[in-house]
This record gives sequence, structure tokens and C-alpha cells, in this order.
Amino acid sequence: MNLKEPITSCCIENIPDQLTADWFIGILSALGSDKDFFISFALVNKKISRGSISIAPDHLDAIKSEIPSFNYKEWSIDQFCRLALMLHLDKVKNYKSINMLLSTADTREQISLYKSIPFLENAQDFLEPVINGIRTNITDTYDSIALNNPYPEIFFGESAWNQMVLKGIFMERPIYQIIGLDKRKNIKLAHILHDYAKERWSASRRVTPELWRLLSGYLTEALFEDIKEMLEKDSDESIAAFSLMIMESDISTAKEWLRNLKLTSVNWSWDQIGYQFWTSNKLTTSN
Repeated sequence: MNLKEPITSCCIENIPDQLTADWFIGILSALGSDKDFFISFALVNKKISRGSISIAPDHLDAIKSEIPSFNYKEWSIDQFCRLALMLHLDKVKNYKSINMLLSTADTREQISLYKSIPFLENAQDFLEPVINGIRTNITDTYDSIALNNPYPEIFFGESAWNQMVLKGIFMERPIYQIIGLDKRKNIKLAHILHDYAKERWSASRRVTPELWRLLSGYLTEALFEDIKEMLEKDSDESIAAFSLMIMESDISTAKEWLRNLKLTSVNWSWDQIGYQFWTSNKLTTSN
């Protein structure tokens, strides 16, 4: 993976004035020490706009060839410039510099760091600090790791993956934006979420309809008995999610019960269910 050239070129093309562009080119060539990196990383906040980036088709193709899930609309100019700084570090020594910065960075700096790690040639080396990062109570920091970030799907083991997804549900984050959500679902996570849903219902609290996506394929008669009484009392998104989970199951009695209810068909995909729920509840991501 060598993304340094297209990303650096994209950064320079998005800096509107030549003086700042020259400054940025200069700091990229002068990253001789940890101190140089820390100072340059911090100065980006003062020198570079937080505006949205534009990207030439050839640069976009080069990046997506290595990071297929890359979406430039999720990046600001300053974040992309910080990514370029990280790519200019010596990969033999970058772990020390980046890990040190993670421990002292402010929230916006941490967001840039976590979003950028998947682009590094030695991204796997950062598994421990990224897993530590999902323990945060800062929503934006959590989102920068869990949402629209390819790193967890590729590198997290089952335990870390389940921890991340569970935390997303507890924090009421839009988990449909987790890359690899369907691919990485597992029976252990399904059992935990079943118990979680029962606890929420016992306390007369809502359950996000996105939870049922993670139980799809793991529906049992016991779970079906737990949820069927709730189906007609819940939101349109939850009804759609319950219905989709049942239709994707092998439980014939559940399918027959669903047909007998003669519910109005919504025909949403899992992503549409997640999107509709989070937009209707005015819950958004911000990183």
C-alpha cells in the first residue's frame, strides 16, 4: 500500500493559497523528529481549513484501489492533511510517534489519528491502541473508530469486535455505518443482545431496531416468543426490522405468524431501517 503520493497531492490541491501550500510542503519534508511531527500536527489546525475536500478522479481511484470503502465526503481538508503527515513518517518508527500523540491529543486530533491509521502500511501494528480507543466515552472519538472505518472489520478479533458493536448500541450510535457489520456478526454477540433486549423491555425502555440485524440468522423459538408480543407496539422501523429478521430465519412458525398478522409491508433493507431510525430520532454522527 502506497497512498502517500495521491493523498499528498490531493491535500495540496485543496489548499487555496500558495503560501499555505508551500508551508505544508515544507513541513512534510522536515519531519525529522517526534517533536517536528507533534508541532506540525498541531499547526494544521491553525493553518488549514476544516472545509470539505474535492478530489481528482485519478487520486480517488488510487485511494479506493487500496481502501475500497473510502468516501472523501467524510473527510475535511485539515483531517486529510494530518493523514498526509502520518504517511510521511518512517513506517519503522511511526508507531512510537503516533501512539504518543494519541495519549495527549485533543478530541479533533484523535479523530484524525484514528481515521488515518487504516491508510498506513503497518496499520496492523496499531491494533492495541485502536482497541483501547473504543473504550472512550467521547462519542466523536468512538465514531471515528467504529463508523465508516475499515480498520475494525479487518483487524479486530471477535471479542474486540463484539465490544465495539455493543458499545455502539449502548451509546445509541448508528451502527448501520459500521463496515462489515453483517460479515462479522456472530452467535456470541446474538446471545448477548438477546439478553440486553429483554432487560430493556423489562425496564420499559426502547430497543434500537438495528439490534435485530445482528440477530438475523440466529433467530430461535425462544427469541421469537420474546419478541412477538412487542411487535405491534413498536415503531415502523422496529416492525420492519422484526419482520426482516423473521423472513431471513428458518423458523417456519415465526414466518406463518408474521403472515397471519397481515402487516403493512415496508420492504426496507437493513441499512434503510438504520437510516430511517436515526434520522427520525435526530441522532447524527459528527466527526
